[in-house]
Amino acid sequence: MLFTIAALCACAITAEASAQSVSVDRKQISNVAARKMVDACLAFAEKNNILVGVAVVGLDGVLLDFHAMQGGGPTLSETAILKAKTAAHWQRSTKSLEQDVTTLRNQASIWINDFPKAGALPIVIDGQVAGAIGVGGAQKQEECAQAGIDAVLPKQPQAAQR
Repeated sequence: MLFTIAALCACAITAEASAQSVSVDRKQISNVAARKMVDACLAFAEKNNILVGVAVVGLDGVLLDFHAMQGGGPTLSETAILKAKTAAHWQRSTKSLEQDVTTLRNQASIWINDFPKAGALPIVIDGQVAGAIGVGGAQKQEECAQAGIDAVLPKQPQAAQR
């Protein structure tokens, strides 16, 4: 009798396990949206007379779109890409990561060779991080990134920007 009950329980557990999902549906920023974000960020930079490099990455950190304004040095390009990848990896603003590092609260982002410098934001769609936008430049980097996001996505709560 005990053997029969154990066998029935095993079958029930197996049936439930096979009914569980084997995939995850995730939001991903499109290349078209990435291009629009880059263009909006560049328009913000021109309006504010600043030189920037702008990079948009997918949720996996792979570069989707990029542009560096003429006249900026190579660090504009590199820092924009590194910041975007870091924001996607940590799913939060790089400004908050930089604060964690400078206050010695958490230096994990440095230990794993990410780039915790202000200037990148996660791109959030329906509450899910779908990518990130990073801006390299001397000033107004986060504002520029936000202008890029705002040009494509409606205002959302800043929960992911911790």
